[in-house]
Amino acid sequence: MIITRIITVPNKPGVTPDIYRIINLETNEPILDVAALHSLFSDGITTRVAEEMPSDPSVKFKEVMYQNGVIDPQETMIIELCAKRGVTVDAVKVGYRYYGKRMDGLYVNKAVHIAYTEEPQLTTLKPRGVRQETQYYDLRAMGDAELTQLSKNRELYLSLSQMKKLVQFQGRLGLFVVSDVYLETFAAFWSEHCFHTLWKALGLFQMLKDATAKIGNPNLLSAFVDNAGVWDFYDGLALLFKLETHNSPTQSEPFGGQMTKLGGVIRDILENGLGAKPIGNVELTVIGERVRKRYPKLEGAMSASVMARETVRAIAGYGNPMGIPMDLVRMMSHPDYSGKPFALGGTVGITTHAAAKKGTPHKGDLVVLVGGRTGNDGLHGATISSGGITEKTDTGDSTHVQIGLPYTEQKMMRAGVALRDAGCCSARNDFGAAGIVSCFGEMGKGTDGVGGIIVNLALVPLKCADMARWQIALSESQERFGHAVKPEKYAEAMAIYEKYGLEATVIGVFTDSGRFQMFSDPGVVPSVGMQLSGEIDLDVPYAYFDECPLPSVEVLAPAEKTQMVTYPEITLGNVEAMGLAVVGHFDVCDQSSATTQYDSTVQGITYQGPLYGENYNVASSLAVLRPVFGKPYGATVSISFSPGHFEADPVSAAVNTMMDAIATQVVAGVQLQDIALADNFYTDGADPVSLWHLREQVKVLVDLSLATGTPFITGKDSSAGRGTFGGVIVKVPPSVAITAIGKVSDVGRLALHRWQTAGNVLVALGPRAIRLDGSILSSVLGITGTTMDRFPVEEARIYLEKLGELARNGVFVSAVPINRGGIFLRLFEGIEASGFGFEAEVCAELFPESLGCVLVEATPVIAHSLYRYLPELHPLAVGTILPERKFLVKRKSLNLDLLRQAWQGTFKEALYGHQE
Repeated sequence: MIITRIITVPNKPGVTPDIYRIINLETNEPILDVAALHSLFSDGITTRVAEEMPSDPSVKFKEVMYQNGVIDPQETMIIELCAKRGVTVDAVKVGYRYYGKRMDGLYVNKAVHIAYTEEPQLTTLKPRGVRQETQYYDLRAMGDAELTQLSKNRELYLSLSQMKKLVQFQGRLGLFVVSDVYLETFAAFWSEHCFHTLWKALGLFQMLKDATAKIGNPNLLSAFVDNAGVWDFYDGLALLFKLETHNSPTQSEPFGGQMTKLGGVIRDILENGLGAKPIGNVELTVIGERVRKRYPKLEGAMSASVMARETVRAIAGYGNPMGIPMDLVRMMSHPDYSGKPFALGGTVGITTHAAAKKGTPHKGDLVVLVGGRTGNDGLHGATISSGGITEKTDTGDSTHVQIGLPYTEQKMMRAGVALRDAGCCSARNDFGAAGIVSCFGEMGKGTDGVGGIIVNLALVPLKCADMARWQIALSESQERFGHAVKPEKYAEAMAIYEKYGLEATVIGVFTDSGRFQMFSDPGVVPSVGMQLSGEIDLDVPYAYFDECPLPSVEVLAPAEKTQMVTYPEITLGNVEAMGLAVVGHFDVCDQSSATTQYDSTVQGITYQGPLYGENYNVASSLAVLRPVFGKPYGATVSISFSPGHFEADPVSAAVNTMMDAIATQVVAGVQLQDIALADNFYTDGADPVSLWHLREQVKVLVDLSLATGTPFITGKDSSAGRGTFGGVIVKVPPSVAITAIGKVSDVGRLALHRWQTAGNVLVALGPRAIRLDGSILSSVLGITGTTMDRFPVEEARIYLEKLGELARNGVFVSAVPINRGGIFLRLFEGIEASGFGFEAEVCAELFPESLGCVLVEATPVIAHSLYRYLPELHPLAVGTILPERKFLVKRKSLNLDLLRQAWQGTFKEALYGHQE
């Protein structure tokens, strides 16, 4: 193997470079004309090719690149480009060499990177697998202690009762021994990530499903059975949406974790039903405390500032090449996420009614693996995400970390629509946790209603020269897709894969045996009714997977709250100081420096995106898309989450969060019956008190869902919300993010955020909060609080229906929800976005966070009618929009320049102003 290094530097004449980009190319033969490749890596204007780097051995440097076990995301594209120049490249690593001050604070994650301080001696750039012989175990000969140790040693995260069930299965199957593939397959199927054992033990999942069924909304096309929820749109089209977290991988390696978070949820849309087109992304990340006060020393924990920077880089690095607009974005910080972040990503899609529902494989359909090759990255992702993060996991177990490759997925985004329209597949699925086992294992369970699949692991295309068969079966290498291709459509499907540059391999067949079968025998193409040959890795009835022993869960009510927290009185004397603290808080400050790095206008369908205002720097609460060319139809998206609320009062916060997501849509003009919900719970499942809160949260959300007729149609739970570092345990508060999706027949009738006319008045509507517990102001005051004002569930339906009626009748000129930062932040943002000013008639009411309540702009005449005739909406006169840019509170003038400086400075300083 020959390694050729092409070096580029910034093209700054007379300036000595302090950073060098090195493109390392591995080939079988020498590259005869290296100069022919130079224009691929340097434009000659902003960059130039350098012949060499400083050779003085006394000059210190750091050269950073991905380890061989991690595929460089740029590799595929570079290989393809070199091929167009007639050069065959086998592997690529792009490195960066830093000199001088460039090395200060340089972030190197040892889980995925390697840093050289001397000239690297590269012999290969390819992942090198280590051939492991298949391990066999006689579980029947093991006692309880041995079974427990086996689960621990193999990182199965199986309980003793689950291990004992596998002993029973071995006996039923009449096997002298079972393979490591057998153990790993059951560990994946029964992981909390895949099987939701905790939720099933508590009966929570069924509660949500039953409520959705009871509501019976006619817009519902699919819920809780496929990769995404599906909601009726217009003209025979359907909307899809899904959100999921990637908390453990993001803690270990934030760039890779966040990339694959977004890539994974996009695949959920691509492979839902018989295929869909993604039309929008949602991004929410909660990092730990940036300046550690509550947890001053967490050995091995990721720096919050590094995590924030890497998140921005990752989301831009994956979302932009995909060509999917960013709809909503927010980053937050909270001490209890220092051990494990909340890394939530979501995608909205569109498809036809015919392709919207979950497909069913049929006997004889071909098992086709499409996209990226299988490697030793992403191993044990399903099981590790079901457990907690520790300093050992964080620094020593890097195999569950993956790096995404958006270019392959972007090809599938186009090919998937072609496959759908050609009717090539009976069913489709994406590769997520547990790889082949999860993707094809799940698909095979539904074959013709009885189940059955045969997979030959020897046929799987590999990145690495040697891999154990359990690794092939469990690998979570990214950008892979599973298709059940109809035999009569095989040639057409392969032509589509080839057209879009996707590798596709038949590795099995769907059967009606009712069994999940995997074997390894090179050259043997599986067929229906065949006898398994070669090495038989798994041959079990699908019914066995339904016999997972559920854990015995301890639920403990929290100690009774005996003391209410008191807060400073808000007066005209301190309102400006309080306002400065609020607008400068990390959670609500100007984050447009990050948001503008995400493409929000690609596809040309964005009506209101993640930012709005005359300077395009104020965060939106509602995203609006027009996905059908020439039609005014709108898809609307809102999301609500506030970590401080859940720390203060988890159950009340759940109610308020759901009301916030719904009211944001309703006040804009979306009909209540046209709104559907997604839930994303995040809990420490090892804490009995957290589980009590979780159970109560689900109960109140079910009650509110039934009361409002707003169904949950998709969701995800993460019950591994703790990190242990140097003996310090950090637990996330029991929390849930609620996302709403809606539809409107005409986006032009919506009341959006930006103020329209000086002289109009702003009115707060809804039962407002009085207390400050969990608010942004309480955070800056260093007060947690214990009890929040809960939105009254019994008022929710009438309130939302009346609010929606007014909105659809054009009563509101503009509208925003009152959530994080309270009315004060909404007023400041309104001034910033519109260029107008405002005079507030209230003071103390400016800071409580009344989730579910709204702030609407109306003419003075209409506002008077609201006060007089609609007392059930709890109207509050907030003040008047002024023609000139100023901010008055009861005639006291606030310093807008200081407020703007505080609002604009926090985020940039937090990410780039200092290194931890």
